[in-house]
Amino acid sequence: MRLVNLEIHNFRGIQNAKIDFPMDNRFICLIGAGDSTKSTILLSLEWLFSQTWNLPICDNDFYLANTENEITICGTFTEFPDSFLAEDKFGLFLRKPGIPYDGITNDEPADGEPLCLTIQFTADSSLEPHWNVVCNRTDPKTITNKERAQLAVGCVGENCSRDMTWGRYSVLQKYADSKGVLHDAYTKAMREAAANTDLDLLDGLSDDIKSIGGQYGVGFENDIKSKLLIQSGSFTTSAGLYDGQIPLNLRGVGSQRLLSIGLNIKAYSSGTVLLIDEIECGLEPYRLRSLINELRNQTGTSGQVIITTHSPVVLTECSASELVIVHSRNGNTNVFYFNKSDEKVYEQLQKQIRSDADAFLCKALIVCEGKTEYGFVKAFDDFIAQNLGIRMAHKGVGIALGGGATTFAYADSLRDRGYEISIFMDSDKESDAAEKEERRRLYGTTIFDWDNPNAIEQQLFLDLPESLIQQLIDIIVDEKGVTAMAGTLHSEGISFDICEDATKLVLNDFSQVTRLTLGKLAKQKGKNGRIGEWYKRIDLGREIGQIIFEHWSEIDQSTKLFQTVFSMIEWVKNL
Repeated sequence: MRLVNLEIHNFRGIQNAKIDFPMDNRFICLIGAGDSTKSTILLSLEWLFSQTWNLPICDNDFYLANTENEITICGTFTEFPDSFLAEDKFGLFLRKPGIPYDGITNDEPADGEPLCLTIQFTADSSLEPHWNVVCNRTDPKTITNKERAQLAVGCVGENCSRDMTWGRYSVLQKYADSKGVLHDAYTKAMREAAANTDLDLLDGLSDDIKSIGGQYGVGFENDIKSKLLIQSGSFTTSAGLYDGQIPLNLRGVGSQRLLSIGLNIKAYSSGTVLLIDEIECGLEPYRLRSLINELRNQTGTSGQVIITTHSPVVLTECSASELVIVHSRNGNTNVFYFNKSDEKVYEQLQKQIRSDADAFLCKALIVCEGKTEYGFVKAFDDFIAQNLGIRMAHKGVGIALGGGATTFAYADSLRDRGYEISIFMDSDKESDAAEKEERRRLYGTTIFDWDNPNAIEQQLFLDLPESLIQQLIDIIVDEKGVTAMAGTLHSEGISFDICEDATKLVLNDFSQVTRLTLGKLAKQKGKNGRIGEWYKRIDLGREIGQIIFEHWSEIDQSTKLFQTVFSMIEWVKNL
């Protein structure tokens, strides 16, 4: 099976959502900030294809707990069992791909188009669930839980321990059913006294389970046996898997999830739609990377994997086209995609995902033109934490590296995909002025910059008091040495002294001319033996910021430095 699109109304934190799943990838990763309804999207699919005839629905499952508006979940899918094509099944409900249940009257599939079906789940104030196959040509038709069970949808969430036992709705049951051995074995076990129970018929799956475990990085020390599990404080029993004498439901969370994932994929011959919430849970980075690549290989030609994540490790293993960005505001869930229509922008985004994955997991971003700005914002984050009691993360704000000339294009691509964007950049290029004004005017983009024609280094040397300018000089002396720095300053006629032990260079001149010259030297590339690009590193940008913010009370409030930082504070606070 393969999902084409999904429509959700009035379900938990989602009032309205429409999602088209990328058709050029079978591995799909939902990303977004916390509370963006990613997990709710997966849960809606779990409900839509539930194999039960009932669900424990309560008032809180309705948006804002308002039961007057019914829950509606509508999913369109292809690659379903051939038996569904029969007219006495759902052959009269075939649709064009990609059409949600939206009232369009003409959804007759043309020759050669993939065939799709749409299931609609509803629940009203009675809290009774209903599942129907729908189209726009005829009345809905009920789809039973047994028929939904044929659609090969597996879910891996928090309760993987259940999947290590033989029981109703366990993945082991699905897998054993596919082998045709469960019913006889379980019936025999239940008919015998607990003390004499022999589940040897299920032990024939031991080699299969060990093989699946090995494929997904789960090792076993002994043969896999099926035995009765003793439930603490209960007279009831169930059967589960043992590695020797150790129940598998006592293994680590990561190992249980890996085995559950493997069993879900192997339980269906028609291709599983596997839903995995927070795929990184319990897994070390190396096992996580291996799992993602294995899942991508397993769904190369059939099935589909849809995951959620908050892990940058996962993002770095994904291509940009596999990502679906999820944002939620006031009950409206919107999704965005990275498509390849603009190849240059796509390549830049892919590069950023590899180098700066954290940024894509936030709801808002300060896009920094260069590494100095990036480091400065990190120091700024520490400053507002100490003085305002908030961090940027508390407001869902991350930092992204724009990459100089690509800053505007990068910021635009993020804005177009639902992120709240500000830009932190220099004002030393005349060509940038019109670009800045256009984004302020058209999109309301907040831009933190400096007086024309200054870069950050130039503005700092103009605005800082003498004592802090000396500390900025100390940073470069520590990095490059007294001799190199002395040569650079001497070439520009700047007066200084060197201490007796030749470990420190002390400026004697803090005039406006000297300040301008220092800013020019700090910004430009090195030539003719001069030190260039003094602070073009993230760590040095952060060190500059730390010096400034440690002495923030000394900064003149009339300076551009003070005004820019104040604007950054207000932007973060108001998100």
